[in-house]
Amino acid sequence: MNSIPNNNTERKDTRLVARTSVEIQEFIQRAAEHSGASISQFLIESAMEKASRVIEQSETLHLSMKGADALFDALENPPEANNKLLKAAKHYKDTVNVHHHH
Repeated sequence: MNSIPNNNTERKDTRLVARTSVEIQEFIQRAAEHSGASISQFLIESAMEKASRVIEQSETLHLSMKGADALFDALENPPEANNKLLKAAKHYKDTVNVHHHH
């Protein structure tokens, strides 16, 4: 589930800057110390966890909405089963049944 982009060929590091109150900074600093990470590592790891969850939930929701749209569309306009398809289905059913009854 580790979907962090990782190409070591040409990694360009960038800075993330967040302005906050001293209280929040000290609070985060304390948590970072508890987890044995630098404040910078702690912020990045926390942000990545949150980002992954948000993206996952958002994209899962988007996919299920697309699925629901497709379902409603199919219910409103069912594709007509043509004779060729029905013959193929019957042939498949007959062949499968033959092989299973020895």
